[in-house]
Amino acid sequence: MSLANKRIRDAKPDIQTRIIWDAEVKGLGLRITKAGAKSFVLSYRADGRKRLMTVARASEISLEAVRLLAGEALVKVRQGHDPIAERKQRRSLPTVAEAMDRYLNEHLVRRLANGRLTERTLKEYTRQAKKDVVPKIGSRHVADITRDEVEKLLDPLPPVMANRVCALLSAFFNQVEHWEYRPQHTNPARGIEKAREEERDRTLSASELSALGQALETTDSLNPSAVLAIRLAAITGLRIGEILDMHWDDVDLESGFLVLPKSKTGRRIHTLPSAAQALVAAAGRAGDYVVFGRRVDRPMDYSAVRRHWVKVCQVAGIEGARLHDLRRTIMTEAAALGVGSHLLRDMVGHKTTAMADRYARRAGAPLVELRQRMGDSMAEKLLGNEEKDE
Repeated sequence: MSLANKRIRDAKPDIQTRIIWDAEVKGLGLRITKAGAKSFVLSYRADGRKRLMTVARASEISLEAVRLLAGEALVKVRQGHDPIAERKQRRSLPTVAEAMDRYLNEHLVRRLANGRLTERTLKEYTRQAKKDVVPKIGSRHVADITRDEVEKLLDPLPPVMANRVCALLSAFFNQVEHWEYRPQHTNPARGIEKAREEERDRTLSASELSALGQALETTDSLNPSAVLAIRLAAITGLRIGEILDMHWDDVDLESGFLVLPKSKTGRRIHTLPSAAQALVAAAGRAGDYVVFGRRVDRPMDYSAVRRHWVKVCQVAGIEGARLHDLRRTIMTEAAALGVGSHLLRDMVGHKTTAMADRYARRAGAPLVELRQRMGDSMAEKLLGNEEKDE
């Protein structure tokens, strides 16, 4: 006799556990314990052994649905699979939280030691994982995560952060596949369409740069290292991360050369304009880093520079400006002089001309001369020696 909803509902416990078998799907049955607990089970043979697998509690699934699951399981059995063994293996796999901990503290730390990752990047990945990933899917097994779950995780995030977290998850699941925690080519973050980011075009005007220079002078005693980092960013167009990673051993003030061994685009040599050389020379060497933090043997933390930037902008009356806008400002000014994309790319260290193409299309001047000219221009504006905007 086949199982039926009424028969399942009315089934009573006996003096011992019993199973009522279904006539429609061979091997499917309803198990009723002495205590009255009801669950669906599936009997099958694997490697010559008889197996009995619990499919689900009777209260959690309909008869139609459990028949479908049982049928799918029996198909896999005929293909040589053992559902119970595979379930045990799956349960032995790490959760997302456990695998992410290994990814951050083993895989990425090794990349850091090999010079293929910066401390700031590792810190940012760790922050993203703890804030946006682990709280949402950390308890799930890595092998069970689907694309739909990843998309739901990314959906509430702002576009820029959604794209960054998606990139982190894609790299994470690639490594998870390498560790054989998931089948190959099942990365649930691969192929997810990027969120559309609004291109930021904020630059600082001459009057804002003048106000910024005065505010930096006013707040210098509060955090000299942060002020130095901001001034160098404005004059050189270097990334804040590159400035914070400047070692004295990489600076040659006589020739004006700065070696960037771990820049975003790899090792490169950057020429410092005279205004930047003067700032570095005036700072004096206290430890290994040009811009040091609370300890002279450690670099200043990016968040500390950003906090001081916010304070400086408040003092200067500048609204809606970010640290990276200093880099965009010097790029835009250089483009206004007719500098070409390739020279702009080399001036600030872009990997390709794609970013530089946003600012210019025409040819320009030699690189060293350009950096010197732009450095002088930005330094003068910080001093308020340029005409203010009408």
